[in-house]
Amino acid sequence: MKTIIKKLFLAGVAAAWLTPVAHATVTITNLTVGGNASIKLIQDRLTNILTGITLTNNATNSLIFQVRGSWGSTNVVWDFNFTGGAGAILDIANQNNVTRGDGSTGIPVNAISITAPETVGIDSTPFTQDFTLVAPLVFIKNTNSAINSLGPITNITQRLAIQLESSGGTLPTAYFGGPSTSNNIPGDALYFVGRNSLAAVRQVIDAAIFIKASAQNFTTNSSGQPTNYVDSVGNPSGAGSGTEVVAIVKAIPNSIGTVAGQDIPSGWTPLTYEGVPFTTANVTNGFYPIWGYERYIYYPSGSKAPSAGQLALIKALEAAVSDATYNHSSSLFVGKFVSYADLNANVSRDPKNDGGLITSQLY
Repeated sequence: MKTIIKKLFLAGVAAAWLTPVAHATVTITNLTVGGNASIKLIQDRLTNILTGITLTNNATNSLIFQVRGSWGSTNVVWDFNFTGGAGAILDIANQNNVTRGDGSTGIPVNAISITAPETVGIDSTPFTQDFTLVAPLVFIKNTNSAINSLGPITNITQRLAIQLESSGGTLPTAYFGGPSTSNNIPGDALYFVGRNSLAAVRQVIDAAIFIKASAQNFTTNSSGQPTNYVDSVGNPSGAGSGTEVVAIVKAIPNSIGTVAGQDIPSGWTPLTYEGVPFTTANVTNGFYPIWGYERYIYYPSGSKAPSAGQLALIKALEAAVSDATYNHSSSLFVGKFVSYADLNANVSRDPKNDGGLITSQLY
């Protein structure tokens, strides 16, 4: 009897050893909030770290999207809400629920922003901040319209930038170097097309030009006439993305807007600022001052921190975005952004102080 039991036991062990065991497929879900100053760059680099990738936009807002793909043997579902870098910092700090690509909501794991937490009144001490690149920002004008009065305007000073943003389109183009009269634009007014207060682009530009007044913003209707851009309760607001700014500037002949380097339309030359043209070399060497550090923000520990898998994904995206070869060869990067490593070699700025003093090591 003992022999029979022993044989049956060994047969059972052998069967268990030879039978494949089904393992559940591991899936990492992630939710990132941020600004859209580098949205094209990030979407491109996601294809570098994930395979079999699909990107699905939110039904009502293309700045909110979901990416699905494989990361080695792991499945990834990664939602991005890029509706504002300043708002993103508030979301991560306050653990706000935000909209995912599929329309559901969740609490973000990390934020990507070109503005400092301190700029929006948040202490950065509890966070880890990983710096990936420098995002230059510019003033653009409609250079392709035959009926505008902006041809002679090639430069904007700090004072004029403040006047433009705070006047809301009541200043004549003559203030900026344009003609004193025009039959094409009523009153020859110059209109400002700015970003809303949740946009990091808005926060960084306002810090760089030291504006204290509340900026006024304008959009256009179907006939191309400027009209006040207000929020749902009638307060002065602004565009949600650089793409929207460009569309408005193209529609309103006498308008100047603010965008990140990635959103400068092909063939358009941004205005110089205080006589200094935007080039990545001028940013690197400390001459052009309107830019912000892009940073990946998250809690380093505790219940609000990313899981090990989520953090590994975040780090993989950081590495892909800051890859030296990519930074110096990709058309999505070259001439639009500056490598963080390149900037550190020459100049520095307090990362807690947007628009603050640039300390150059060249002199």
